[in-house]
Amino acid sequence: MERKPRRMAKIEPSNALRFAAATSALTLTTSRKLIRNFRYYRSDAPGSISSRDLAKLCRDIRRNAFSLYNLMEHDPDSSPFFVSLAGEINDQLEELHRKLLFFDPDHISDIIPLIDRQRTFWNRLTEEDFYNRELLGSLENEIPNTLTEIENKITLLPEKVSI
Repeated sequence: MERKPRRMAKIEPSNALRFAAATSALTLTTSRKLIRNFRYYRSDAPGSISSRDLAKLCRDIRRNAFSLYNLMEHDPDSSPFFVSLAGEINDQLEELHRKLLFFDPDHISDIIPLIDRQRTFWNRLTEEDFYNRELLGSLENEIPNTLTEIENKITLLPEKVSI
């Protein structure tokens, strides 16, 4: 029996660019997460956490949500970057949650449930049907409002807490 040589699958030039973009976005997202985890577990973190830094983190999350909204609304072909931005938002929410836990429970009891709902929502980021019109609507109204509420509550926290 004669064996036929196998051929590699060909990727269309337009798909090759999207594939490269998706790979780059995934690599960047994973690298940032690994760096963050490395610093956290190596205790390279500062000796205190400030409410000002947490409020800035909230603004960064809102900025990423706004970027995702704009990409989805105006450039739907940038789908590889949807996952990258959603992953960044998810990671930032996780970081915010983890840092908030150093504050007194009485001060954060009304903030944590808001963040947990957002984390639950963003954990679906790898599901294909996550990136739809419903997400666009949430990014336009509900998510920015919730993030603003979280930020406002964070500004009421004590200025700093020791780790």
